[in-house]
Amino acid sequence: NVEVEDPATVYEAIYEFSNFAKVDLIIVTDEYGKVLARLDHPDEYGDDLTYRPSVLRALNGIEPELNPEWAELWAVNNELYQVATVPLYYNDIRILGSISLGTRITQLEAIALKGESNIDISLFLNDQVIATTIADSITDGIPDSVRVFASAHKSITDTVLTNKKSSSVFTANLLQADVYAFISPLGEGEPAYYIATVAKALELRILTSLQNNILIIALISVLLTVFLAYFFGRSFSRPILKLVSGMNKIKTGELSISVEPSSNDEIGLLTQTFNDMTVGLRERLHLIKYVGSHTVDMIKKSSHTDVALGGDRRELAVLFSDVRGFTAYSENRTPEEVIKMLNRYLGYQAQIVDRYDGSVDKFVGDEMVALFFGDDAIERSLDCAVEIQQMIRKEHEVDPTPVHIGVGINYGPVILGNMGATERMDYTVIGATVNLGARLCASADPGQILIRKDLLKMVRIKYKLGQTKMMAFKGFSNELEIVEVLSE
Repeated sequence: NVEVEDPATVYEAIYEFSNFAKVDLIIVTDEYGKVLARLDHPDEYGDDLTYRPSVLRALNGIEPELNPEWAELWAVNNELYQVATVPLYYNDIRILGSISLGTRITQLEAIALKGESNIDISLFLNDQVIATTIADSITDGIPDSVRVFASAHKSITDTVLTNKKSSSVFTANLLQADVYAFISPLGEGEPAYYIATVAKALELRILTSLQNNILIIALISVLLTVFLAYFFGRSFSRPILKLVSGMNKIKTGELSISVEPSSNDEIGLLTQTFNDMTVGLRERLHLIKYVGSHTVDMIKKSSHTDVALGGDRRELAVLFSDVRGFTAYSENRTPEEVIKMLNRYLGYQAQIVDRYDGSVDKFVGDEMVALFFGDDAIERSLDCAVEIQQMIRKEHEVDPTPVHIGVGINYGPVILGNMGATERMDYTVIGATVNLGARLCASADPGQILIRKDLLKMVRIKYKLGQTKMMAFKGFSNELEIVEVLSE
């Protein structure tokens, strides 16, 4: 919430932020990658940071990975920082610039890497020793010996930095003592690495002790394992093999499987839990058929939180289709015949909606409501409506008692969210855009597709247009220019 064009204002903001944030480096850039303000040198700004890969990614809207393989490293004034860069957004849409936060790598990191082990850690930036645990202080000549050690193994270091992969363990001499050592990168973006060393004599003593302990434990474990395997194997293997067989059938999609518990112990409880899980999977599979794909996506995104009533404003296309003459058709037919006809025609329409990446919101009697999201929502909804009418005409060639369908399409702002009661809700759309779509569908003659004419200016028109006329609709104060899209 600062004016990003004013470096002084931006510096004030990052200075306040640094008072409670555990960071050593803060750099803010504008949308072109120019430095607006930096914590370490307030008077320096205007530099181009687009040569930093993380800054360039942020300016392109790419968020940093939460678990990167290697940390992003920056060398600033001969000091090494671990840095993360994120985009700065305006209204969550427009990228105003980037902010880079960094922590300096110091002696503390070397000590943390060493931990309680006997392995000493030396951190490098190029040939500069940043920190080492070989001595308590890096001012007593120890870094020179470590630097000479690193120079003697420069070929290994170059390979490690090129391949971004730790070296194998090798033997060497450091401070007149034989050591085991390996070299590993510290991150990416800078030629920074660390060398881990441990005295060979100390390591051999530890290995000898470990070897003796391992032999004793191994002998006891083998005897105990043979006894336990013989005693418990027969009682455990059968129910477990049944569970494995059931799981393999679940993997192939056979959800009707049920395994009979053979005991009342933990394995029996596991078997009963497995049966409960298959029942839950079957129920979930059936429930998914009763909601649209947009509802399934919402449930997946909110699976870690409670689902609450309310909605958000969205721009989308809504398509209404309705069977014409349904009352007359069903008057002299049995309910079974009517349902069979509806399932056939609604089933065709649902398949076409799915083909154009739409989502069936609901079926209301003989009416279908479908939603289309995205920048090309109008075009896909028109393609869908045209194919529906073409499918209806093809059905008329073989259907002795054909029905006709009217279609209305509208696009604009809606409220998409959870409507109803806390314990029984519907994830759907409401608003004037939806109401007008329903009115257009109600006004469409059999075989017609009606849409507002001004919406066609937003898409590439690839269909012939029929009659255009001004129409008045209930609930709308002004007449609207409506056009028919021909499906031939």
